[in-house]
Amino acid sequence: MKNILYKFVLLFISIIWIVPILWMIDTAFKPTPQIFTIPPKWIASSYTLEHFYNLIKNWPIDRWFINSFIIASLSTIISIFLSVPAAYSFARLNWVGRDIIFIIFLITMLAPWQVNIIPLYFIMNSLKLLNTHISVVLPTVAMSISVFLLRQFYVNIPKEIEESAKIDGCSNLQILLKIIVPISLPAIAALAIYIFIFAWNEYTWSLVALQKTKMFTIPIGLKAIQGAYDIDYGLLMMAAFLATLPVIIIFLLLRKKIMEGMSWSGAIR
Repeated sequence: MKNILYKFVLLFISIIWIVPILWMIDTAFKPTPQIFTIPPKWIASSYTLEHFYNLIKNWPIDRWFINSFIIASLSTIISIFLSVPAAYSFARLNWVGRDIIFIIFLITMLAPWQVNIIPLYFIMNSLKLLNTHISVVLPTVAMSISVFLLRQFYVNIPKEIEESAKIDGCSNLQILLKIIVPISLPAIAALAIYIFIFAWNEYTWSLVALQKTKMFTIPIGLKAIQGAYDIDYGLLMMAAFLATLPVIIIFLLLRKKIMEGMSWSGAIR
């Protein structure tokens, strides 16, 4: 009985999540007059690509996709490159002030992201980096959550593995590159997926840092398409559908890696 109830709750939650997505897709391909029919209809009498053609004709959606891809890719690569050695250092090496600095890392995770916007703006403005890709990449790279998650994984790796490597004459760098990184590839892959999706969907800071239309990312582009007075819902839903499509594809293709990442510590133990 418990198992049935559990599955029913999961099904109910899944329906709540998936219905808006299905509605978005349906609206994206409906002719404009059928979008506003009362009562609303799930299945239209006909479907069209007019919103898609209007979108690519009137808005630089291709440029926004390129911007989002560049920012998300750079954020992922740089963040992983920096997080792996930092997490290893916190988890496996002993050095003065390690625990204090790690506590500071944890404290920064407790602060809402929005409190950083004003300081970030002044920093980026003084560095003349506003309206550039790097102005959005740097704050994402600096997120302490990446180091924290990898550190939790590394803590659970048996010390005997490192001790055996040290007996064979391996340095800390060799242990990291030849032993720790291969062992932690599932965790690194899951973290990379998380960072990419986060960077792809990032909105608040991008809205502040990117003011030129040609530099917009997809989320900022959606805001621009929405307009101030008149909203073309078909056009907006088509843009939203295209914006979510890469994330959906990534999840479907790499869902096993994501699930592995959700059980990092369990896999090691």
